[in-house]
Amino acid sequence: LAGGQGSRFMSTKNAQAVISGIRSLEALTSSTPQSIYWSFMVERAKQLQLPTETAEDLALVRLACLIRVQGASDFAQLRSSWMALGTKEKDVLVSHFLSDGIEQRAFVLEFLPLCMSNARNNATVKLTAMLEVIVDLLENLGPSVDAMPEVKGHNLLPVDLSDMAEFISVVRNRFVFQTCITRCKVRVRGSRLYLEMTGGNWSRTNDPDSDMTTLAHGIKEMMHRMEQLENFVSAR
Repeated sequence: LAGGQGSRFMSTKNAQAVISGIRSLEALTSSTPQSIYWSFMVERAKQLQLPTETAEDLALVRLACLIRVQGASDFAQLRSSWMALGTKEKDVLVSHFLSDGIEQRAFVLEFLPLCMSNARNNATVKLTAMLEVIVDLLENLGPSVDAMPEVKGHNLLPVDLSDMAEFISVVRNRFVFQTCITRCKVRVRGSRLYLEMTGGNWSRTNDPDSDMTTLAHGIKEMMHRMEQLENFVSAR
């Protein structure tokens, strides 16, 4: 409560989302889980004035809700970061955010909103690099899970990212962050996965930028621009 002035969380905008969710659940006995969920997402998109024409639009709507986008300026920042990604990265994220965990395997990235918030507040990281690291994580999770008998047959797999969220708030080297998944470990407890950043990452949070890291980042940016140019040319 906000000192007798109402709720700090349940603002008018947040109340709209809660009410939309309750209304969507009224169809529990007559619709599929997928239909109920995406009807809610479409309603949230209308409230935020976001498009829902394509699979990419729907993935962006879901991501916008996950990171608590509140208006046009927040979404513009998210979309700008999204558009800076390559085609491959976008495809991985669209597949992830459209998977339902019922008919397809889906990873529930717990603490993702905190990760995204910390990324926005860390000038070293920012949203585009955060999305690129999520892609790297997803591409590594699939093969890792396939080799884990403990979670065989589970379509819905929670992944605890709390350690990553804390790492994002303190890392001061962009290249160290962009390559952090290579130094992570995935632990299994029951049917839950935990991403551990390990000492290999924590010991490098304050690494200074070197000529090598600057060069590596420059090459990555150049390859991304070349991919964008190729996509532009092929689309004409």
